[in-house]
Amino acid sequence: MGDQTRQIGLFAESRDIRPRSAQGRLPGPDDQPTPSRDSARRAADWHLRVNPKVLPPAGCPTAGQRRRLSARISDVPPDSAKSGETSVGRHRRVQPSPGARLRQPIRRAAGVAGTTIVLTGTVTLAGTVVTSPAAVAAAQTRVMILGDSVTHQTAGDYTWRYRLAQHLSLSAPGAVDFVGDRIDVWDNTANTAGSNDYVDAWFDRDHHSIWGDATRTERDAVEGLLRATPADVLIVALGANDLTYFSTPQQAADDMLALINNARRVNPDIDVVVAQVLDRTDYTGGRNLQPQATAYNTLLDQQLGNWQTATSKVVVARDYADWNPYQHTWDGSHPNPTGDFVIARGVANALAQLGIGTAFGPLYGTVPWPGTGRAVTAVGKPGQHTLTWAATPGASAYLVEQRVLSYGEQTFYRLPYPLAAKPGTNTWTTGTLPAGLRSEYRIVPVKGSMIGQAGPSGTATAQ
Repeated sequence: MGDQTRQIGLFAESRDIRPRSAQGRLPGPDDQPTPSRDSARRAADWHLRVNPKVLPPAGCPTAGQRRRLSARISDVPPDSAKSGETSVGRHRRVQPSPGARLRQPIRRAAGVAGTTIVLTGTVTLAGTVVTSPAAVAAAQTRVMILGDSVTHQTAGDYTWRYRLAQHLSLSAPGAVDFVGDRIDVWDNTANTAGSNDYVDAWFDRDHHSIWGDATRTERDAVEGLLRATPADVLIVALGANDLTYFSTPQQAADDMLALINNARRVNPDIDVVVAQVLDRTDYTGGRNLQPQATAYNTLLDQQLGNWQTATSKVVVARDYADWNPYQHTWDGSHPNPTGDFVIARGVANALAQLGIGTAFGPLYGTVPWPGTGRAVTAVGKPGQHTLTWAATPGASAYLVEQRVLSYGEQTFYRLPYPLAAKPGTNTWTTGTLPAGLRSEYRIVPVKGSMIGQAGPSGTATAQ
């Protein structure tokens, strides 16, 4: 990370956030602990804190492997659970007793060396968890996120799911297991699903969010989904496409209640977070979908009390009041890095009402898009320069910056028009140039209204 800006957890930090020794220096190779055969998970966690962009050392499980290997233990005292033990790698899996509710009570837990350690204490502003561990049985709460493109999001995004996961890793460490049947983001350049080009993919990415999805679609599909992938909590961020294309606010609310009731057919104890519908920009400076979103969100407040059962709570993720599509989206609809925090905050505050994690706290300013141009290869040809460069994930266009070294220019000047982005390798050729003209170029990625940083430059001399 060095001195680069790094946005994680509750807010964006511009300082180096790596752990420091007692002498205040950054940890080096000699500071890395030598993991015992039963401490691979701790080694991986240490490695990710210091090198979050680098794969963990050999033998350390990935985030998904650690999650699946971690013991799911019912609310049975450790001694009484021994008869149900089975071996899974170096971890211990304890089968729950008959009738045990795996999500109650919710505990802050992290599996280490085959046991589950309960973490009690506070989270400091710097993200340090001060804990007092005790080896007790606990189970993770399985949380599934259902959403449309606002939740699926696109290549080159952090995603609000990332911000939520980071918040819960601090306020409820080890307590939540996100579940779902996909881990991807939408490739907005190739216009297809299946990309894993997150800004930072080191988090629990499991979800069920589909570009173009609607409440009406998931209403009838959720029962089969939950039978295949059980969950204890459902976060439903749907409704915008319903209101845009085929539903009145009341019809959308009715479909949401039907979705919840269908989920209860699989798990009568499931708790549900329903996100408010967010509006969009329009071409006149107004807010498209605002009347429908306002009406639907009002209906949620009015009808929510009738949606509860004795064992299944429903709460609303309130993010609409803080939402401004002109400030919080990159294309008028889909969240930019600042918008990610707005949505994550609303969902986190709703989960806190269910006893999962803590309130998110205030929002902090504008978060820049970290997209950076790739190295450009510049080749001199007769009367022209040809540039090639690899795509920046999520970029919808590129700006070319140039300085003519033959004229002694010290400053890069941005050419006046953007180039449409293509998947894979991008190419651009100049107009006619005099022989011997030597120029230096660099590429700046653009994603909708967001402009990234220039990448490494390349130099060419026209023949």
